[in-house]
Amino acid sequence: MHVHDLGRRRIAFLGALHLNLIHRTRPWVAVAWSWFMPGFGHLLLGQYLLGWILFAWEVAVNVETHFNVAILDTFTGHFTAAKQVLSHEQIGFLLFTYGPIFSFAAHHSYLIAKDANLLTDIGQGAAPPLAMSIRQIEWNYLAKKNPVVGWLWSLLAPGVGAIYTHRVLTAFFEIAWWTTIIVKSNILTSIAYLTTGQQQMAVRVLNPEWTLFIPSMFSFPAYYAYVITVERNKLFDREQSVFLTSHYQKNWAFPLHNKGDAKPMRFVASFDHSLQLEVALSKLQQLHLGPESVLAVPLVRRSDGPRADTANHADQRAYFDLASLAAASGCFLGTVYGFILPLGPVIWGLGGFAIGFAIGLFVKWIFNRRKRRTPSLPTEIVVVIECEEDVARQVEQILWSHGAFALARVGLQETPGQDAL
Repeated sequence: MHVHDLGRRRIAFLGALHLNLIHRTRPWVAVAWSWFMPGFGHLLLGQYLLGWILFAWEVAVNVETHFNVAILDTFTGHFTAAKQVLSHEQIGFLLFTYGPIFSFAAHHSYLIAKDANLLTDIGQGAAPPLAMSIRQIEWNYLAKKNPVVGWLWSLLAPGVGAIYTHRVLTAFFEIAWWTTIIVKSNILTSIAYLTTGQQQMAVRVLNPEWTLFIPSMFSFPAYYAYVITVERNKLFDREQSVFLTSHYQKNWAFPLHNKGDAKPMRFVASFDHSLQLEVALSKLQQLHLGPESVLAVPLVRRSDGPRADTANHADQRAYFDLASLAAASGCFLGTVYGFILPLGPVIWGLGGFAIGFAIGLFVKWIFNRRKRRTPSLPTEIVVVIECEEDVARQVEQILWSHGAFALARVGLQETPGQDAL
């Protein structure tokens, strides 16, 4: 992999407290999240400061004007009550101040998403950030994590998914606001009444002003935890590929095994991108098998073009985009109509989330089932090692115990395999 000096177009930054990166995002997805809650589209695109400001502004304006109460009355058919909630001054403010800023937030996120896609393509040739950042009170590093695990942790408690991916600033933002919203909405008291069968009290104690923030605040952190974990894994693969190319392709004359070689043993092994691979290479160096004796070749996945990344079914981004937005919509509608239906907003909100997510997955599956799928690549790195016969067994044990998918030995008649260890 040839890496160009494109430092002026960096697409990732790894700090001790946070990771920020530019990645491909469908513009309509950023607009949709901005529509659910101004600021979310910017947070999705890594514009954290602006996203935090817009989110806080949205909450402040909504609470001050009682706009969520008016929305609830409108959706439940109480149009007269909705008119009475908003004064003439509040209506004027919503039309001439809130409306333009709300629209601009959605439009601006669309523009940033388009530019981010272009910058991602430009920055593919730039060297990624260092794999580790250490400061006096915190440290952070690139490592592969499971996107679904981050998604599930965020569903249990927004902010925990950010901790899972070591995004300390995002975790603080999400946990602080989630705590504020559930306290102000009285949702915990409502759940307590609901568990004892007092459904009317469970609805009566809820504060609609803050309750209608819950669907967005519940759905977006989970979706973003999934997205950032997927993109973080891609960044890890890229950084490791650059490292392997620059450090373990120095011996360009690396020959195939010839009879009478000073180092008659060759090992050929296949790996996935992982920290285990780097541990194996470190242990090989302890056997005095450095870059002059090791050739590492990262393989490039087949794609249909520069835009295939976001639609890659291997990371399921194409499915989670629509499914998460449908889940947020279902959660919102379930919460709203739960105020007038049996079981209340909590049950209907959770049910709406699950139903919306399932519908989103099904629609995306129907849409994509006839598309040609790019087969996944089980092996991403090929490592070739030359060594003396007396350390062959140690080398083989190191490779098998650190994640090698397959292994071949050239130079001995014994058939390779884990059973020979």
